[in-house]
Amino acid sequence: MRDDIPAALSLIAFAAALDIGPRLTSPPFAAAGLALVTLLLLWRGRGRSALLAGIVTLGLVIAAREDSLRSRERLALASLPPERFVVLEVPIERDWSARPHVNVLRSSRFHARGTEIRASVAVYARFDPPPIRMEKLVRVEGHLRPDRRGGYTMSIKSPRLMRYDGQLSLWSPAAWNRLIANRLRDHAASRPDEIAMIEALLLGRGERLSEQTKEDFKRGGTYHLLVFSGLQISLAAGVIALLLRWSGAARAADWSLLGFAAIAPAFIGHEASVSRASTAIALYAVSRIVRRPTTFENLWCVAAIVRLILVPGDLYEPAFHLTYAGAGALLFIGRPLARSRLRWFAYAIAAEIAIAPITLFHFHQYALGGSLTTILMTPIVFAMLVAGALFSAVEVALLLDLVRFLNAVCTAMNRLASPTFGFYAAPAATSMIAGFGSAVAALALLRGRARTTVVMVALLLVPLHAVASFHHRAAVAAPRFTALDVGQGEALLIRSGRRAVLVDGGGRHEYVRFGESVLLPLLLDRGVRRLDAVVLTHAHPDHCGGLAAAIRHLEVRELWISPRRFRGECAQILLESVQETATPIRLLRGGETIDLGDAAIRAVILRRPFRRAPENNNSVILHARLGRRHFLLTGDIERDAERELAALAPATDVLKVAHHGSRTSTSPGFLDAVQPRLAIISCGRNNFFGHPHPDVVEALRDRHVRILRTDRNGTIDVSVIGSVIRVTPEIDTLH
Repeated sequence: MRDDIPAALSLIAFAAALDIGPRLTSPPFAAAGLALVTLLLLWRGRGRSALLAGIVTLGLVIAAREDSLRSRERLALASLPPERFVVLEVPIERDWSARPHVNVLRSSRFHARGTEIRASVAVYARFDPPPIRMEKLVRVEGHLRPDRRGGYTMSIKSPRLMRYDGQLSLWSPAAWNRLIANRLRDHAASRPDEIAMIEALLLGRGERLSEQTKEDFKRGGTYHLLVFSGLQISLAAGVIALLLRWSGAARAADWSLLGFAAIAPAFIGHEASVSRASTAIALYAVSRIVRRPTTFENLWCVAAIVRLILVPGDLYEPAFHLTYAGAGALLFIGRPLARSRLRWFAYAIAAEIAIAPITLFHFHQYALGGSLTTILMTPIVFAMLVAGALFSAVEVALLLDLVRFLNAVCTAMNRLASPTFGFYAAPAATSMIAGFGSAVAALALLRGRARTTVVMVALLLVPLHAVASFHHRAAVAAPRFTALDVGQGEALLIRSGRRAVLVDGGGRHEYVRFGESVLLPLLLDRGVRRLDAVVLTHAHPDHCGGLAAAIRHLEVRELWISPRRFRGECAQILLESVQETATPIRLLRGGETIDLGDAAIRAVILRRPFRRAPENNNSVILHARLGRRHFLLTGDIERDAERELAALAPATDVLKVAHHGSRTSTSPGFLDAVQPRLAIISCGRNNFFGHPHPDVVEALRDRHVRILRTDRNGTIDVSVIGSVIRVTPEIDTLH
């Protein structure tokens, strides 16, 4: 068997131990038992078996330690008062990012009550914070809230609730990064695009990059080139080593690689891709220094194991999956195929086969041909990196002109490749496990052409299964109403057969990519790519924030809006997306209908002008018939509008509770008029507003109305089969 096979088995065993360890009743007891097995195997001279047992033992020990640390962090967070301000110490790892009406500072960890929490935090400042110089951390005070991705957010409204503290040592590589960034900041006003690109490529700081630049690189499948990542680390290290070896200093080249691998993460910051590339470079350098050369396949496995030893949580990170799947594809698929003049094309195909399923699974995106575009664009990006490094040293304007020209070339290449970019449904977790599990098993047990063939087929089956599943879900057997879990916002979907209508699109004011990251995946995973209509009840960000993305990336037949109170930033962004895609707009006056076959929707516009909360009270109201049952969707109307609606609305079976369950809505008189059997409340977990209000919940319970909430039940599906209402919550609960 080849030498890379035991290394592959070791990686599989270690990853399995990390995942299974916390689920065991007693991880320390299991680790102790395996340690005894390891010693017994060593005594009997079974080296490979002993190695595997030892790797599993180490994985269990690390998993048990990680579980203990996470328990301590959970206790520390649980001790924080939920409704009071808390003080956080947040290390300054990057600069502030400007967003509409808010500035964002992100960090990979923070301290709360003396305990380090190894979770990301985003600090939102509703003011212009003072520029960061050489400070080490920022102390902020506010409400700490969990986000949808396992991290936390804190919003601060006054400069008095924030102050910088500490100073970076000038001997620290992080301080060198900061000094260069502060020097470049002086040119940012006159040459913003060029300085933003230099900061991203040279310093790993993408805060100044425009959203359009990021979007262009994403559409071209080359976003990983946009910031100083593992690829740039590898290129820089390769150039250093190559120059030294050309000069005849081979040993110096090896030591330079090791030194570079140690300094680079400290300079750029411990970004996952940088740390992973530096780990691989360091292992390669050490193997040469101690004169124990190894295969690249072994190096790939050992680097992955070392990274998981250092950061066990990477096992569940998309970036870890993309990095090692891409590198593994080059080694185990690309190299066996690259025996002709088209070797670079073979490498691109190999990377595409491995990366596409992972990108679909984590991000619901694909960029076919992105690997080939990456190969073509890498020299151009590296030239920009060199030009940026020279400018940071000598500040010659001609270098900025060169960066501008090279960036224009990259933009043209990305836009040329952009038609192959899109959003699609994610593969099922079971198909990912089966496909990648089979591929990894082939790496460990097969060799030669058989291994390459099995790996390729296993990985190709994953996106093919996603395509088949998507088309299977594209139609529903019975009319269905769905309250999508979009956090503190609202997005409702009505489907009949293959036809669908989206009512509102959720959103968060500070999260500019909410639609792409949250709303689109929820729709695509349900087989929805075409919408007969998109209805906006009112132009508040928590209702319209994701609609621009839906209109840009899905096939939308028309947009329904009320001309009343249609104003503000969110309304403007929505109009821009409509203009860009030439989507027709229907201005609602009341009485408009849409027939979906077994479902029908009618719009209601209240005629009375409302002085109090006019945006909410002028929400578009929808009567929907699904099969033989009636649904009433009330937007964010409040009690003034409810009194007028009560005289018009017939009894309903399902009520979408207005204004996320606020106490300003859902009055007893209104409930007595519409007499719902089921109430659905769209609201976010631990939201700032205390939705739904206890008085609303009590009023519904007093009338024996069944309540489902997206903050507790997740996404809620309500199907109507004849006259039978079938409720399927994502999370079943008795509350």
